[in-house]
Amino acid sequence: MWLLALETTTRNGSVALLRDDVVVAARPGDPTLSHAERLPADFAAVLTVAGLAPTAIDLFAVATGPGGFTGLRIGLAAIQGLALSLNRPVAGVPSLPALAWAALDEAPALPHAGVWLDASRGEVFAAAYRRASAGADAWPLELMAPPTSASPDDTLAAWEGRMPAGTSIVAACREPALVALTTAGYRLLVAPSQLAGTVGRIAWRMHALGLTGAPHALMPEYVRRPDVEIDRDRRAAAARAR
Repeated sequence: MWLLALETTTRNGSVALLRDDVVVAARPGDPTLSHAERLPADFAAVLTVAGLAPTAIDLFAVATGPGGFTGLRIGLAAIQGLALSLNRPVAGVPSLPALAWAALDEAPALPHAGVWLDASRGEVFAAAYRRASAGADAWPLELMAPPTSASPDDTLAAWEGRMPAGTSIVAACREPALVALTTAGYRLLVAPSQLAGTVGRIAWRMHALGLTGAPHALMPEYVRRPDVEIDRDRRAAAARAR
């Protein structure tokens, strides 16, 4: 089967075309352009590599977050639009376990991996996973620390006693958070520059287990409320206090 995967939760983002669980073509996004500006050309570029038309795609996949609110919404809307127009199923793949999956897949000796992503406002999106026992689950991961959005210090406090010393952390966050991680004894891993291929491989596995669905059922994984809602409520509270 042919699968088109998209990740727009980061500034760069990426697109990948897969045949079953094998990446045939992948393209990083141009960070000088918005996701909306570059997506049509990125889709066309990976399809051209295999000489395919959009109608040849059997399954669409998209990273559902957390991440940048605007990019996340654009990515979900783009995949929903394509899947609806072609009457194809979709797979929504959360970003945090996808990043942990990518790290563990590249380093078979690692028993577990955490993920820290910049969440702005002095916070990080964080979660941690370990390899699951053998089975047919779409996600061969077990949760060690649930997804949160908090300051680096609060995240480390919540992880105390739950995460082994020296755990590898896929880190894409600002310098103060990186310093906090290394000071606490964690090992830093650079986040992959392109996540769409991993999103596609996970989606293929989800499809094999009957875990894909209709485009309208896609839901973002915000972890915390979108910044636009937080700002709106803050302004409303300030207005009431006058």
